Amino acid sequence: MNLGLISLILLLAAIVIGFVRNCNVGIICVGFSMILGIAYNLSIKDIIAGFSSSLFIQMVGITYLFAIINGNGTLELLANKLVRLVGKKKHLVPFVMYVLGFAICAVGPGAIPSLAIVPVIAIPVAVSAGVNPIMTAIIGDLGVMSGRMSPLTPESAVVRELMEEQGLTGNTLPIMAAITITALVTAVVVYIYYKGWQIDPSVKDSVQEKLPAFNLQQWLSLAGLVVLAVGALFFSWNVGLTGFLIGSVLLVLGCGNEKKAIAAVPWNVILMVLGVGILMNIISISGGIDIMVSALEAVMGKRTAAMIMAIASGLMSFFSSGLGVVFPTLIPTASGLSAGLGVSAAELVAVIVVGGTVAGFTPVSTTGALIMAGVSQQENAEERFPQNKMFVELFAVSFIALAILAVFSFIGVYSFIK
Repeated sequence: MNLGLISLILLLAAIVIGFVRNCNVGIICVGFSMILGIAYNLSIKDIIAGFSSSLFIQMVGITYLFAIINGNGTLELLANKLVRLVGKKKHLVPFVMYVLGFAICAVGPGAIPSLAIVPVIAIPVAVSAGVNPIMTAIIGDLGVMSGRMSPLTPESAVVRELMEEQGLTGNTLPIMAAITITALVTAVVVYIYYKGWQIDPSVKDSVQEKLPAFNLQQWLSLAGLVVLAVGALFFSWNVGLTGFLIGSVLLVLGCGNEKKAIAAVPWNVILMVLGVGILMNIISISGGIDIMVSALEAVMGKRTAAMIMAIASGLMSFFSSGLGVVFPTLIPTASGLSAGLGVSAAELVAVIVVGGTVAGFTPVSTTGALIMAGVSQQENAEERFPQNKMFVELFAVSFIALAILAVFSFIGVYSFIK
């Protein structure tokens, strides 16, 4: 049987096995690549060519740096100080968390650690302010998702590389704008549903309690963030190498614990992304991408291409990682579909990224699970926030975000991306 078709079947099998057995899809993909190499007499060089060393450096370097900065309490203290800026206007806390989530994600760490950091901050702050913590965590995470395609993030590096492999300009800023538009509309819908303007009058005001000042380690960490942003944005420094450099300097200055920082790097996600990349390289060189493009062309038209692609990426992200599976699987089809249907390849990439991002609130996803766990830890949570109701609401948010994306795709909201 054709190697391209077999490799596509094995990619689907890896995704299903990973979901059903809770295994790392990337590691399974590496194993399947070995089987294909033996069965079809592929050289080791061709197989290993799918491993992106530059992507590895970027992802590990930046997550290593933020593991150090998060470990010494810099991000949490900074977040709490920013939230205090709302003063008595507690109904603005969810949108402060949106801005905060955007900033934390966009300055470098990306969505993976930020989606874990923001609910930890948002939920207790919301409870102490008398604001619904589920709503606040959701809106904060929508802010994280909006900042995901900042040029400084490891996710941006993945998408940029996938675009450049197809001859597209690897500019992720328009994609960031597309995610932001979708996330903001979703945030407004969520705010209205939860009646975010209503404040619990019985809750004691603890938002204004005095916070400690930044210590020397935290000031040095903030300075490191500034150096990272300036170097990457104005001097084109490699984000990963810069992350290693700044992280090493911070460790020498006593601002972190090396063992804890290395342990906090999301190795499972990195292995997933790089492992899927190895199998995707085989799919690419064997004609599997052409098979996928032909299959998608059969159900798409010029008017519906963006909408169908958006829905497909969103549904895939219900059961698999957007970064590790959805992006490397669907983005390589964009240029082929663009040529066949006469649509913008960049717009297709954008809706894939948006769909693989904003639909990730289901309780079976990491984002949804962290929100449920954080809310459940609060006092009288079972009475105030029943888990069954929360489970349904988080699924509903995912479908609402996906519906907004589908409608926007159909009416051409993202057509500005060329």
